[in-house]
Amino acid sequence: MQRKVLNVKNVHYGKILNGVHFDWQQGEIIALMGINGSGKSTLARLLAGLIEPINGDISLAVDGITCEWNTVKRWQEIGLVGQHPRRQTIGATVAEELGFGLLNLGYDIHWVRNRVRELAANIGLEGKEDQSPSTLSGGERQRLVTAAILALKPSFLILDEALTMLDARAQANVLELLFQARAETGLLWITHDMELASRADRLLIIVNGKMLDMGKPQEAFADSETRLLLGIQEVSTNQMPLSKKYIDPTPQNEHVLEWRQANYESRLWLNNFVRPGEFIGILGPSGSGKTTLLESIVGLILPTEGQLLVCGDQITKARLKTMRRKTRLVPQEAGEYLIGRSVYHEIYYGDPRRELKLNKQEKLLILEEFGIPLNYADVAPEHLSGGERQKVALTAALRTRPELLLLDEPLLGLDATSRAGIQKLISTWEDMTILYVTHDLSEVLPYADRLWLVEKGKVVLDCSIQCWEEHRLQFRAAGVRC
Repeated sequence: MQRKVLNVKNVHYGKILNGVHFDWQQGEIIALMGINGSGKSTLARLLAGLIEPINGDISLAVDGITCEWNTVKRWQEIGLVGQHPRRQTIGATVAEELGFGLLNLGYDIHWVRNRVRELAANIGLEGKEDQSPSTLSGGERQRLVTAAILALKPSFLILDEALTMLDARAQANVLELLFQARAETGLLWITHDMELASRADRLLIIVNGKMLDMGKPQEAFADSETRLLLGIQEVSTNQMPLSKKYIDPTPQNEHVLEWRQANYESRLWLNNFVRPGEFIGILGPSGSGKTTLLESIVGLILPTEGQLLVCGDQITKARLKTMRRKTRLVPQEAGEYLIGRSVYHEIYYGDPRRELKLNKQEKLLILEEFGIPLNYADVAPEHLSGGERQKVALTAALRTRPELLLLDEPLLGLDATSRAGIQKLISTWEDMTILYVTHDLSEVLPYADRLWLVEKGKVVLDCSIQCWEEHRLQFRAAGVRC
């Protein structure tokens, strides 16, 4: 078997990468880390051939012989699973997505059909082969795109935060597929997850446009200087924010949200309530209905049976506008939905132009509050990294201090410093009702009043934060990280 090496020498790109240098062996697993905006995704696009370096060289060596870079079939040699899987699906169905590349490589259609069924089963999408990718959850789309590209057997595969939306069980299944492929495929994991990075062969960190080779990840993470580079701080138990005092039961007519046997086209069935000022952590496996639950609150879907009451009033199409003024939904991949011409205009989108001009300096203070550099104010959002766009989207939602805040995996793509900053802000707003969707219990454990476990479109467990450990096994069985 031919052995291939991808060589990156003194690569420059704008003000982001300033002389990046490293080699990547076929079959080697590399974890690439760095703060938001450090250039990780830019490097991924350079390696995949989507953009070209301003200076420096990227080359492929086969058995020690360097190939001309412009002759390399980069789409076949180097696969890329990006941060936003919705951008990468092109098939009309799950089966078409999984089989598209294989058919284009000339494989027999009958073999491809069998392989598609096998792949769908391996990634937990069995029975969904005829569904459109647009009907899948974010985690399911990540699995779909990863499997479709991995099926092409690239020599090198880049996963840019491509496992972030997966629950623990789904991530374990995808990792099993990746490790099975490592004999012929090198893997580059771009991640902020130390636990995942620890399973790589080597750790690289981008700092100030340069690449630092830190060697074995587990040894590197034991070094305080490495953790400092990544903005990771140790937090002792007594330093962590305490959850709010559990709210006493209130009369039924004081529930801010109440589903009464509400059925949403068999995708979701709810008979639950939320008290004013509560923080509800919503957990569960990918595709279980967590995002659909949040969408039901803002009326993106309406019940076909039963009712949803908001502050005692039944939600109908006529009342949606009034209700939405009090509510903000921060969706998965929130950075994908930015429409402002600059960061400043995105955060204050909808405010009168006169107000934006007169009080700009005062309004800019919120950027610092959310960890966004002031010099980003006039930058177009599309020029920011994925993590930076996520912070802008969160700032736009949170600066209005809504009565009801709905957060769907809000920390996806954020580095350790940004995550800690956002969580600290959220934890101080005790007068706000918050529903927070995540796969990771640690994100909500210090702040939540109650935890809901959602499986197959139902809340199968509703427990106070004080007794969550009694249900640890049930959470773990559902793929929740705890």
